[in-house]
Amino acid sequence: MKKYAALLLTVLMLAGCGNTSQVDKIKEEREKTGTGEVTLSPTDEAVAAEAEKAVSEQQENITEIVTSQQPAVLAPDEDELKNGDIDIDLTSLNPNMLYAEVFQITGDPEKYQDMKIRAKGTFNYMMDDGTEYFAVFMADAAACCQQGLEFRTSENLTYPDDYPAIGSPIIVTGTFNCYKEGVFTYCELKDAVIEIPEDTE
Repeated sequence: MKKYAALLLTVLMLAGCGNTSQVDKIKEEREKTGTGEVTLSPTDEAVAAEAEKAVSEQQENITEIVTSQQPAVLAPDEDELKNGDIDIDLTSLNPNMLYAEVFQITGDPEKYQDMKIRAKGTFNYMMDDGTEYFAVFMADAAACCQQGLEFRTSENLTYPDDYPAIGSPIIVTGTFNCYKEGVFTYCELKDAVIEIPEDTE
């Protein structure tokens, strides 16, 4: 297999340089023998050896990079996130842990059904086909990726009068719930209560 890979690299290198005569020669020899074994000239052997060496060095570099990288951020144990009657308190997590935990929640929603969750982020709103949707968005440390949790208040509030401006910092506490719209399943915090964080007032 290794010999075949080296042969393939040689063929590609020769073809890439525009010298197709060597490629045709190798192809002819392979077709004659029918075994896939090809005898290379000393020059081609040297090229193949260099190509194999370069591939080997690249694989070693990749292995070093992968093994030297920090392990991925793992979501914290939900037992450690309990705060009184709140099952999961996301407000005290650093951005990376928060992002990982919300990813975990939305990725395995059945596990979190009926848990009381508290989350801090920015307020978002949209309307689709006459239905209003409210969400708290949480960004990772680099602020390049966001996870959102939809929420629905228990009170009969009216947008925009009873809600903060879009993008405003908020804390939402509600009961995690999955619901269906057509064939799709969505997650929300139902019976939610909205707070404005003290440090933004």
